[in-house]
Amino acid sequence: MARNIFYVSLELPLLFLYIILFFTQSCSGLYEDQVGKFDWKKSFIGKVKYASFESDKLIVGTEANVLACLNVKNGNIIWRQVMENAAEQQIQQFQVNKAIISISGADKTWYVRGWEISSGVLLWEWTLNLDAVFTTTYWSIIEKEKLIHIIPTEASHIEVFSYHLESGETKMKAKQISSPWLKNVSKCVVTAGYFVCILNNNGKDEIKYINLEINSPQVSSISIDLSDSGEAEILNFENEIPSVLVVKDNIARIVQFKDKVEIFPSPFLKNVISVKNDDEDQLFQLEINLDNPKKLLRLTRENSIGENKLLIDLEYPKGLGVPYLIAGVCRKNICDLLLSSIDHALILVRIPEGKIIWTREEALSDIIAVEFFELPVSELDASIENEFKISSQDIFSMFLHRISTQTRQLSNSLFGSKLQMDNMLVRDDFGLHKIIVVVTRIGKLFGIDTLSGQIVWSYRIPHILPFDNDHDEVVLLLVQRTARYSPLPAQCTLLAKDAMTGYTIMFQFDPITGYSSQGIVRINKKVKQTMLLPYEDTNHLKPFITINNDDIVEVYPKEARHLVESHLSSIYFYMVTDTSIEGYSLNSESGRLKASLNWNFLLGSSKLLATSVRPTGERVHSQGRVLPDRSVYYKYVNPNMIAVATVTDDPVHKQVLSVYLLDGITGFVIYSLAHKKARGPVNLVHSENWLVYTFFNERYRRTELAALELYEGHIQSNSTVFSSYAMSQLPQVQTQSYILPALPTKVTVTLTERGITNKCLLVALSTGAVVEIPWALVQPRFADIPCGPEESCYPYMPEIPLNPEAAINYNQTLSKVNGISVAPARLESTSHILVYGLDIFYTRVAPSKTFDVLKEDFDHKLIILVLIGLILASYVTKTLASRKAVKQAWK
Repeated sequence: MARNIFYVSLELPLLFLYIILFFTQSCSGLYEDQVGKFDWKKSFIGKVKYASFESDKLIVGTEANVLACLNVKNGNIIWRQVMENAAEQQIQQFQVNKAIISISGADKTWYVRGWEISSGVLLWEWTLNLDAVFTTTYWSIIEKEKLIHIIPTEASHIEVFSYHLESGETKMKAKQISSPWLKNVSKCVVTAGYFVCILNNNGKDEIKYINLEINSPQVSSISIDLSDSGEAEILNFENEIPSVLVVKDNIARIVQFKDKVEIFPSPFLKNVISVKNDDEDQLFQLEINLDNPKKLLRLTRENSIGENKLLIDLEYPKGLGVPYLIAGVCRKNICDLLLSSIDHALILVRIPEGKIIWTREEALSDIIAVEFFELPVSELDASIENEFKISSQDIFSMFLHRISTQTRQLSNSLFGSKLQMDNMLVRDDFGLHKIIVVVTRIGKLFGIDTLSGQIVWSYRIPHILPFDNDHDEVVLLLVQRTARYSPLPAQCTLLAKDAMTGYTIMFQFDPITGYSSQGIVRINKKVKQTMLLPYEDTNHLKPFITINNDDIVEVYPKEARHLVESHLSSIYFYMVTDTSIEGYSLNSESGRLKASLNWNFLLGSSKLLATSVRPTGERVHSQGRVLPDRSVYYKYVNPNMIAVATVTDDPVHKQVLSVYLLDGITGFVIYSLAHKKARGPVNLVHSENWLVYTFFNERYRRTELAALELYEGHIQSNSTVFSSYAMSQLPQVQTQSYILPALPTKVTVTLTERGITNKCLLVALSTGAVVEIPWALVQPRFADIPCGPEESCYPYMPEIPLNPEAAINYNQTLSKVNGISVAPARLESTSHILVYGLDIFYTRVAPSKTFDVLKEDFDHKLIILVLIGLILASYVTKTLASRKAVKQAWK
């Protein structure tokens, strides 16, 4: 009996332990109430290129070289696989069977991969390396295990290679098919084992096709009767039976390859897809509805002989581009159709209801310009600010205005205002609520709320391209007036290149609402430089100038010309080309403004890698650095300095990386240095009196970070107004180099309102993390000055420690970061951060902690009770002291 009790007493604690462990979950080092409180993240996949419906999942392959699985019900991303750089490699073949097959690559290297449908796990992979570079290749998967690779050579032959799909083993020797008729490989497609081309032979359209599944493939041909006008093109047409779409004069004909070639007699639109429904092929096509302006699209469903079975008018959302069909799936009487627009939006439509289930704005995956805008004040605050601006002699009306304003102010403080309850775009006290205006490469503008990440407004500008800016592409977003000048609305100007003519497009709009009074304005000139001037007119509007190829200067708005002419002696600008850096000034000749060349810095055989200038709105709080002996070492703060990084091929040192510091007014080289056996990519950051850049050291095979700090010395020149022409001596430069144990993709620096807060570097790494590195950690040390805690100095460490806790995006990986935008808040300790690329991540950082606000866990009730207690104690003490004084007086 005792033995049985002993065993039970041992088993019960173990049972409870198992239960506790079963319900216990691991956690990361971030409090749950902090996640998503000051930050948000939006994930994207890019423009969809291929799509396939699988049960309740939508499998897509995009032009961003991304493979993803979306939820059909809401469009959310279930899983996403980001492959190689999309600029160098693209998905060329996509097919879904038991697994997802993707073939991506370019030139000589191709990757064949198999992915698990439900989780996106990589099942197998093999690489194909070719001996030569081929501009056009085709792929085809047949028999579910056989991969055909077709390499055509114009006016010569076609090579056909066969591989095992999963292992990459060669199944048979390469076949070579003579094809002297092949004049243009762009008019050929591959569909399920058939290589098909369209060509014009003596004025007649002819289809050439090759069956690649047979052992001895031969070239066959068939004539097709199309319209006489236009040039025929051939497109892929997804179907169980090998099919192509032949298009001429916007009329499409379906051609199927069975035992014999069959050409459908009924013509279709170019935008037609085939969807299987109860063993019947249904053809859907989309066209513009000209009869009903509210229902912009008309969707028709037909069978193979052209009989119309369904006609639905769709209410297409305004602001989206022209759509086209990609894929579809039918379940009995309900069909889901996937649409993609020319502005990269992804739309799922359900019929026969004709209802749009969800929309994804995939244009946000390719942002090229960002600006933060302060919100306008509320109507109540505006009325308070304008109270004494009203020119009225009626004292009674002014008294009523004052009483009503203060009554509303008291009501809002007690019960909250309607604007606050509706969460509208109103400026807060600390400037933490802003709107972010982003411009995408496709020409779509978005206004995004910083608090929620929701899209407030959007606007599409068709047919625009970014400007080619030396080594990068940019769209200019000029802030002419902010929202602080109530009741004047904020104004922003977008400048881009017209894709049709190459001229310049100007679009002026209110960044808070997205409203534009003028719309799109076309400047019939090619602009090579644009500059926003720092001067304001009577309406607080900053003008900007444009310089065309003839060096003729135009001022916008025209009324600000006299303002520009009054500051001609202080307006300078520079232009960067592939071969030189040129400095210009403005002058007036015969009543016209013209740009004159002042200096020219030739790059020679060097290749320009990066340029950098100080942030426009940056403020320098301290003009000097206090040394341990209490003397001041003055900073060399040159607002006109340009940092330039170039690389030069060298027969001995392979490549030499050079960094130059130029004065943008005089063209004088302030400082230069060179790194042997070094190459890019280079990230330059210029702030205050220092410069930081990263590069790759080929000698030690590592990424290094170099920091430069410029000082004038113990005596400050240009103490009142800085002038580049008053330079008496060269600055003293302190340098320091470090090892960066990661690969940086983008680097920037934090900005604050007054420049009091310590600076931090924000480094986006290839791993998907964005880390915060204090500037004090990489600041160059003086050789003859001690460095330690007493001097508030970090001892030198060759390798920069990357603390995981320093990642501002904690465990949220950010893919393919293209840039980091920073803006100061009205709160001195805080900066707004937007990281954009394939993902968008917003957060706020405080490099010196939030020294100017109380902490969240501050006990307000306790401090109020303590203050009340101290006040009561003081009165009680005062009363007791007075009584004691009276008693002592009567003694």
